[in-house]
Amino acid sequence: MSSINRKCHALIREKTLAIPRHLLFFDTETTQEVLENGSIRQRLKLGWACYYRRGYNRNREQFDWCYFENALDFWLFVYKHVERKRKLWVLARNLVFDFTIVEGWKHLRPHGFKLKFFHNSGTCSIISVRSRYGSIVFLDIMNWFVESLAKTGQRIGIPKLKIDFDTCTDEYLSIYCKRDVEIEIANFKQFIEFLESNSVARLCYTRGSTAMAAYLLSHYRKKIYIHNNEQAIDLERESYRGGRTECFYLGELKDENYHIVDVNSLYPLVMRNYLYPVKYEKICQRLSVTSLNELLKHKSVVAKVLIDTDEPVYAVRRERTIFPIGRFWVTLVTPELFYALKHNHLVKIEQAVIYEQANIFKSYVDRFYKLRHKFKSEGVPEYEELCKKMLNSLYGKFGQKADVWEKIGDCPNEPDRVELCFTSGGGMVKQIRYLLGEIFELKGYEESFNSFPAIASQVSAYARLYLWELMKMAGKGNYFYCDTDSLIVNEVGLCNLQNLIDNVNLGCLKIVETANHIILRGLKDYSTQTKNVVKGIRKNAIEISAGVYEQELWPSFKGLLRSGETDTYTVKKVTKVLNRKYTKGHVNPDGTIVPLLLGDA
Repeated sequence: MSSINRKCHALIREKTLAIPRHLLFFDTETTQEVLENGSIRQRLKLGWACYYRRGYNRNREQFDWCYFENALDFWLFVYKHVERKRKLWVLARNLVFDFTIVEGWKHLRPHGFKLKFFHNSGTCSIISVRSRYGSIVFLDIMNWFVESLAKTGQRIGIPKLKIDFDTCTDEYLSIYCKRDVEIEIANFKQFIEFLESNSVARLCYTRGSTAMAAYLLSHYRKKIYIHNNEQAIDLERESYRGGRTECFYLGELKDENYHIVDVNSLYPLVMRNYLYPVKYEKICQRLSVTSLNELLKHKSVVAKVLIDTDEPVYAVRRERTIFPIGRFWVTLVTPELFYALKHNHLVKIEQAVIYEQANIFKSYVDRFYKLRHKFKSEGVPEYEELCKKMLNSLYGKFGQKADVWEKIGDCPNEPDRVELCFTSGGGMVKQIRYLLGEIFELKGYEESFNSFPAIASQVSAYARLYLWELMKMAGKGNYFYCDTDSLIVNEVGLCNLQNLIDNVNLGCLKIVETANHIILRGLKDYSTQTKNVVKGIRKNAIEISAGVYEQELWPSFKGLLRSGETDTYTVKKVTKVLNRKYTKGHVNPDGTIVPLLLGDA
């Protein structure tokens, strides 16, 4: 048996509620330069930054404000608050924009800062640098709060100011910008107070990491052993699939009332109520169905199996995740294997991984669900929202993977960028990153130090099966669409689910919207009387023709590095053509959809 490059170990309990003392918040406003190709280059006009030192011992909290109209003034203010043997947290919402506007990479290099860690994925951004003067970590506030600043301001009672950028004065623009920073500071202070006053956790770089710290501080009661068996981890990864998103009808729904219902905290529900793997035991080849049945009485199992089913219940990854019927090979986890055995869908088992199991999440979910409703009843929406985030952010940490970047040299005069290098003859492609005078090569992707994909996989499998049971309760022909934890049902479907309608209880259903006209176009692509959902299309996009949109493309850190223009931020106009061909089932002429039929040997 081969092993991955990771030592076997048990998760270590957290022992601290440490919160950073030195934080700096900033925001920028820009002028727009329209280029010949229609793109818009953003240039710094003004900005506000505020250094916030939290009070501790006899030291009172301290605020130091800085107004700036050029990048140099901003960086002089930052360096003023950098000291040896302490880390300065620099925070902005949509960090890639503000960091680029103040020419971050350009100004860090002359002061000898070197890259310690860099991560950019979706709305999550982390840049950790250090020099002989001290350490700085740049963090996107959306690492914790994936919402607009206007929503944040509304939630904490400090409304974002309204503005017309075309007609406002520079004085008002400055006031507007400073208010944005004030909202960020107030929000973060409430976040820190929530963590401290409720003894939740230390503050980490992301919401998921903070949730894991909370779990390990107060709710880690059964040891979880992280293993390094490569074959077992490969099987765990094969079994790990996300939530169920499917259409069961395409077209207009207009003959009666239709209801969008959501499950109250679906993932916390299944985390709380079931057992999960805690220790790898062994890997077995060609296990008998009888032996598997015995094992499942007291063990968790991940297994590659041959299924023969007339129910579209098992998630299968074939380019995308589908829920077919027929005969096929698939890697399943404990709840899916239980279902397959109960309904005689299991033909044979090729390989299985066996684990000790335990209830590891009940205390965590009970604590935060109770806190959430306590804050809701007390009218504290900001804390209620934080509890919701903590509930939904934990399990995914067990499924994390990490990029592996290896430093291969120094390049003091090379501009920051990412290059693809094609090797002659071998057909290999290497990704090379130049940052802050150093060269890094992407060696691949590996398991995070504390990852245990079998846990995350089993959580998502229980969630998919719970949604399937709701669909069966609603009745065939009475549900038309599902998305992870929600269903669109008709009156009959709602009536069949009536016993579960409850806005509070964990796992029950709440009615989000009722409409008499819904248009279903595809996955995450539908319209009701109150909203229009089209995945990948911005709210301000212009529909040129049916399924064709013109919208702005705001680059990420990765996009800027690929372009080689890391110190200029240019918003491009792109045309996006939606492919609305439905590929997760067969669409009948009347709009109904039947599952795909597979026929593996």
